[in-house]
Amino acid sequence: MLRVVNRILLAVAGLVVAGAGIAVLFAGLDLPRPGFAPYADGSDDVLLSRGTRLRWRDEGWWWPTVIGGLSLLVLCCGWWLVAQLRRGRLGEVVVDTGGGVVPGAPGADGGKAKDWASATDPDTGETESAGGTLTLPAAPMALLRGSALEEVLAEEAGALEGVERARVTLTGRRTAPRAGFGVLLGPGAHPAAAVDHIEERALAPARASVGLARLPAEIRFRAAKHRPERVS
Repeated sequence: MLRVVNRILLAVAGLVVAGAGIAVLFAGLDLPRPGFAPYADGSDDVLLSRGTRLRWRDEGWWWPTVIGGLSLLVLCCGWWLVAQLRRGRLGEVVVDTGGGVVPGAPGADGGKAKDWASATDPDTGETESAGGTLTLPAAPMALLRGSALEEVLAEEAGALEGVERARVTLTGRRTAPRAGFGVLLGPGAHPAAAVDHIEERALAPARASVGLARLPAEIRFRAAKHRPERVS
């Protein structure tokens, strides 16, 4: 979502700057312009005349509207700034350790936990379950350090011949991380082979190990600088 907001803000800012530049250019060249455009009365016209600035000042709704609009703008800018600052690396990733089901229970073969029946003997306090099965509480979720997963992914990505250096940054949420690869390719390296290698040797094992259904990744390649070879 933040990426979409950034693109919208960039597009709006670009349109405003382009519109202002076109208005000034038309005024400077004395080209025909519509009456509502700035500098419509000529190149000596001002952007906001005194009558325009004082037109709504005596209206009761003017100042509350201006103050409310500026306050909303400040809040939106503050939210945007905080969102930019929070786009750091992901500190930890939630690892799904699976549920605690006794082997051989119906649930292990695709059955549902709600089909199991259990009862506790009030005299002994022991739990008896129908059909000799027992449901255990779900195992707690484990937390994996994001830096550890980054190191593993970077090591696997850099193991390909022709890759001089690889760096990985995890972003997103703990339960839905995203991986950003920065790969430095040496002479003779093939980006297509690097993409296949990263998918097969880094991303696929990481998804299986962490228990993620998907691990989106963005790979940015950069060519390493090297001295030109002399031909004799």
